[in-house]
Amino acid sequence: MQTVRVYGASIDGTGALIVTVEARFERADQGATDIQLTGLPDPVLRESRGRLACILAAGRLRPGPGRLHLHLVPAARRKSGEGLDLALVVAAAAAAGFLSPRCVEGTLFLGEVGIDGRLFATPGGLAAAVTARARGVTDVIAPPETAAEIAALSDVRAYAASDLAATLALLTGDRKGEGAPQPVGPPEAGVAGAKEPSSLDEVRGQDEAKYALQVAAAGGHGLLFVGPPGAGKSMLASRLVDLLPAMSIDERIDVTSVLSAAGRWPRGLAERRPFRAPHHTTSFAGLIGGGSPIAPGEITLAHGGVLFLDELPEFGREALEGLRQPLEEGRVHIARAARRVSLPARFQLVAAMNPCPCGHAGHPRIPCHCAPSVVRRYRRRLSGPLLDRVDLRVALQPAPIDLLVADDPARGAPSPRRTGSALAEGVDRARRFAAARPTQGARPNASLAADDLDEVARLTPAGRTLLTKAAADRDLSARAIQSVRRVARTIADLEGEEPVSEAAVAAALGLRLALP
Repeated sequence: MQTVRVYGASIDGTGALIVTVEARFERADQGATDIQLTGLPDPVLRESRGRLACILAAGRLRPGPGRLHLHLVPAARRKSGEGLDLALVVAAAAAAGFLSPRCVEGTLFLGEVGIDGRLFATPGGLAAAVTARARGVTDVIAPPETAAEIAALSDVRAYAASDLAATLALLTGDRKGEGAPQPVGPPEAGVAGAKEPSSLDEVRGQDEAKYALQVAAAGGHGLLFVGPPGAGKSMLASRLVDLLPAMSIDERIDVTSVLSAAGRWPRGLAERRPFRAPHHTTSFAGLIGGGSPIAPGEITLAHGGVLFLDELPEFGREALEGLRQPLEEGRVHIARAARRVSLPARFQLVAAMNPCPCGHAGHPRIPCHCAPSVVRRYRRRLSGPLLDRVDLRVALQPAPIDLLVADDPARGAPSPRRTGSALAEGVDRARRFAAARPTQGARPNASLAADDLDEVARLTPAGRTLLTKAAADRDLSARAIQSVRRVARTIADLEGEEPVSEAAVAAALGLRLALP
């Protein structure tokens, strides 16, 4: 009896757990094939014993009388999903003597197998291939759709197989010799990281809000718009993703891997940064992640892109407080009795809210009838610690009526410095200016810690005096002071200035609305 070892994968959050399927067949003189599966399989995998017998029969790979042992390593981790089907089938066939154990070495097998031998794609192919590559496994056999997904990795060879027969042909042939089948080529993905033209020019007026968007995009800062209904908060917020820099190839693979594991593969490498806008009735698990089994929430689906929360105070208090750790760390840690999962959540937050329950506080034409105590209670639905993590807070007023219904189209056009293309070009320049600092690299200003700011965001004497006075007058917390320094650093980057001037500090303070 020989033990055969075959690599498969099980989805683990937005990543993958590489599973070694150990198989051994003990022959008997008579009787049926008894299949045993151990190693903490979930109910879907436990059911695979019945499928396995049919699949082997369909491929004329009946082991005969005896006991087929299948064990999943590591034994202490629960395995889930039908993506291990192909690895189980190949391991069983090799253990029964239909395949040489040498032909399955160093290959990852992914995919669900139907009882007639057909292969079906499963989520997480790219995540599994990335994890396997770190272990030195660079050959993958998978259904065509999954193989096309994995082909985005230039140093991994992905072979497509539509059924079990095609899989066996790949295993018994010479995949590396002359005339061998070629791996699947990379998916067509257009220009790497291409950006679509910005639609920001559709927003009339609101130059200060557009400038806030540019600062947010240039430094990776969180942004909150406060204004009455119809002021353009949602329209402006949805345009932030158009100003962000194009994704690098590593970012595209990272984003695609997360979407794939969540069952949302974009049919190639992700071209644009994600933009997620969940409704305010979304649950804690829906926003932050969780459930059973643990599934990624909206903050993980927005990884590498933008999370837009409209009507911010209407979200559940627990869900909003759950944003605090991911906003600082770029990851969310979910603990359950049996396991702990860390999910990526490096997103840029943009939010919108009314100034009061009726929405008309400060409106130039419509009076507000909310009592001051009601307004304060409404705004205090947002905790101080959460607001301190939002670097930019901007008040909006409705655009003038004559600007909205102007007879001359040129009157409603944005100023040359506030067109979408001009703002995007400014963002790119500011990012390049920041990246040229040796100690900063590609990190956005929003991620800089206090020690980093001491190095890269030195204030002029006048700038330091202004920030000190503002901190005392506004009673700013330590986190708020560092937030102002980060925003001032970004504003200076937009102007191409070193060090951070008094004007940059003043502009940063002007973009930080006080909310009682």
